[in-house]
Amino acid sequence: MIYLKRDSAFSFQKTTLMHIMDTIGLGLFVAACAYLIFNWSSLPAEVPKYFGMSMEILQYESKWTLFLFPMITFLIMIALQILEKHPDWHYFPIDIKNSNIEKEVKQSVLMISFIKNMSSLLLAILVWETIHIAQGNNAILEGVIWSVVASIIIIPTLMTVIVALNEEKD
Repeated sequence: MIYLKRDSAFSFQKTTLMHIMDTIGLGLFVAACAYLIFNWSSLPAEVPKYFGMSMEILQYESKWTLFLFPMITFLIMIALQILEKHPDWHYFPIDIKNSNIEKEVKQSVLMISFIKNMSSLLLAILVWETIHIAQGNNAILEGVIWSVVASIIIIPTLMTVIVALNEEKD
């Protein structure tokens, strides 16, 4: 287990897929914030805060707590953007050799980009669904929310396992 040295950091160019994901992720973040602001005046003083597994409301809180979604997501996006730009700061729990440094850094940066942008998707869904429910409508995205949460966990894990298995074959 080693750290990449800053002076030997691999220079990484974002792929087209990563640029597309970043554009969509930023767009979702902006759309969720705009939707929240646009619907602010129509929200009741208290909105759902906690939901059960099938989106039943467990607790209500002031509508101002809805701003926590964008604030937390913004902080996550900034932190992960910094990590994307500095792959030499990542901890790699494998032995990185000159022969595999490019592949490992690309995989690590792609995984961080995926998690960052899926966080924006989750924010957009949570804001939309919470506002939708607060306005007296029924929950309609309950399965989607859990699918996004599962994807944020499962897809990066699968990416790591698949790459590790491919390395064992080499």
